[in-house]
Amino acid sequence: MNKTHRMFLGSGLLAFGFGAFGFLGTMATTGCGGGDYCAVVFNKQIECAPAEQKALFEGLKDLALKECRDKKDRDAEVEKSELECAQKAGCEDFKKCMDALSDAKYAKKVKKEIEAALATGEKLEDALSTCKFSDIKDEGVKKLCGDLFTKALDTATTDLQAIRDKGGDPEGKCFDLTLTAEKVSPDAKTKAEALCKEVDASRRATEAIAEAKKNLDQKTNEVPFQCGMAVEDLEKIGNDWSKTKLAEVTKACYVDLGNNILPAVVPTMQYICDYQVEQVFKNVKKYNLKDATLDPWIEKASAKCAGQAAGG
Repeated sequence: MNKTHRMFLGSGLLAFGFGAFGFLGTMATTGCGGGDYCAVVFNKQIECAPAEQKALFEGLKDLALKECRDKKDRDAEVEKSELECAQKAGCEDFKKCMDALSDAKYAKKVKKEIEAALATGEKLEDALSTCKFSDIKDEGVKKLCGDLFTKALDTATTDLQAIRDKGGDPEGKCFDLTLTAEKVSPDAKTKAEALCKEVDASRRATEAIAEAKKNLDQKTNEVPFQCGMAVEDLEKIGNDWSKTKLAEVTKACYVDLGNNILPAVVPTMQYICDYQVEQVFKNVKKYNLKDATLDPWIEKASAKCAGQAAGG
């Protein structure tokens, strides 16, 4: 949209490119305090219109002025401000003045929307969209948007922590959390990204534990591939939460399942360590896992598996 178009849209009187009837409707919505206001502002807008559209709007003048003067819900402050703009000598100054009025009017509307969302907790998504995607210039409204982003971030963080603790699927919520956190601060974004890594790692851990339990119940002497992926993700995170979750995964995958695999497979090994036994053996050693039932079998596997585990 060019500068001239923005000027007329900002004034609420004229929207070039959208048809003459759109112009008449928007002119009637601005509120008119009598003939002087309607005529002065209308004439100034015609004066500043693109040359190819002047004749069109001149032809609509009588109808436009009638609609303007017949409007009942007038706003004296708006009329006064727009009349002041119309007194500007040049079209560029007139445009800047009307743009400033339009920005102020929009800021007032957005302020009301955000304050209501903050106060009631209703229509938060609508207010967030307004803050994210609107060209807001008013500093007061920007601060309100900051408050809204902080509130939304707190709510979304709590929701994702619950999803993480259950090992659930975030279903796109991590993307939304990161976008919101960006609006709060770089530190908030870093924390949001860290939480999302935990959410993803927790989901993998939950899958690994479920697969290990299934193999245990079905007496399938295999370590699920999900176990290796889960411990790798959790190791990379390295905080207190991940260490607790890592202990759950290693117990299910290597201790509980190992108590099935090793008694069944170790006695059958001849020259080398069986792959499934090796998976249990090396992780038991790596994470210093202790279990009264498993420990003797780890010792029995050591002769064939210690060298392979160290080399792998």
